[in-house]
Amino acid sequence: MVEIRQVETFDEAAFAALTEPVFGNEARERYMRALVGAEVDDRNKALRATLPKPERIRIAALDGDRLVGCSSGWFEFGGGNFYIGLSAVDPAYRQQRIYTRMLGLMEQTVRERGGLLITSQHVATNTPVLIAKLKAGYVIAGTEYLDQMGLLVRLVLHLTPERRALFESRTATLRPPAP
Repeated sequence: MVEIRQVETFDEAAFAALTEPVFGNEARERYMRALVGAEVDDRNKALRATLPKPERIRIAALDGDRLVGCSSGWFEFGGGNFYIGLSAVDPAYRQQRIYTRMLGLMEQTVRERGGLLITSQHVATNTPVLIAKLKAGYVIAGTEYLDQMGLLVRLVLHLTPERRALFESRTATLRPPAP
């Protein structure tokens, strides 16, 4: 049985082996460096290195000692809002509710820390994740196009009924009561 638990860090080699085939970060970083130029890319990396590091929450799916799924995110500046920046499940372990279980533990952990809102962005063609999150109560809050990623769908989970009601009132999704 795959165990889902919070961890302080991921083993770097196992993390890269799991996420690189899904996200292709190394190839994308090389491509973007070629587009913007080494000087601009180096300045950007230097800037990122000086910025404060937010508190991270990492969730691991482990089959024994083997990392077969992961999810990671951080609280955004100002507190209350938590951003899930990355999640992946080994293709051999899909269709076993591992992603849904990791999402549940992430939500529980964020609630316990005082979070009010969980957000994430996903490539628009990543329908398995979009469907899983919509089933878990997330709502679509918008789209964005990024050079590095293409078209992204922004999803939001409101952790309090008040925040959900506020979102619905501001997005005109409230419906009048039935007669």
